[in-house]
Amino acid sequence: MNDRVSEELLAAAARGNADEVMARVSVPELNFLYFIRADGERLTTTSQQVAMAFGKHHKNVMRDIRALIDQIPEEDRLLNFEPTVEMRPNPSGGESIASPGFAMSRDGFTLLAMGFTGKRALGFKIAYIKAFNAMAAYIKNQRDGLRYRCMELELEDKDSKRRGSYHAKGLNLRKREKKVIDPELADLKDKVQPKLV
Repeated sequence: MNDRVSEELLAAAARGNADEVMARVSVPELNFLYFIRADGERLTTTSQQVAMAFGKHHKNVMRDIRALIDQIPEEDRLLNFEPTVEMRPNPSGGESIASPGFAMSRDGFTLLAMGFTGKRALGFKIAYIKAFNAMAAYIKNQRDGLRYRCMELELEDKDSKRRGSYHAKGLNLRKREKKVIDPELADLKDKVQPKLV
């Protein structure tokens, strides 16, 4: 598969024309929960996971990342590629070995993967793009579910206040409900509202 065809297929994948892409390339299924990590709003993957998915030696992926880092501005470097150290089993037994690597953002992965060529690489690029999109949708759905529950609790709280204002029995019930509703509502609002720091 030549570079022009690869670029056309990636462009089709980016536009969301999955049928066109699937008809021309075998795209592997990636479990996004394994390959993509969510740290709040930030989605990341690691150099080890990229090497495993693309069937490359980790040292070669590290070489490609270092070459890429040398070419991009420092602010992009810091946002997209974070040096890490992961412990891996020692093949000959004994103590675990510290293995350097990189955690990379969606943009960092995209920059790196653009340099991989071949039909198999194209399939994995598309699979990774789908995995990142699936994780983003998963996070959005989680947040939307939290927002819905938050609104539900706010309505329940409002109704509890209304009932508590009618009579003493309602007021006693309101005191018990408040002890349950307030902490859960505060916790949900904390989870729904992203931290700005």
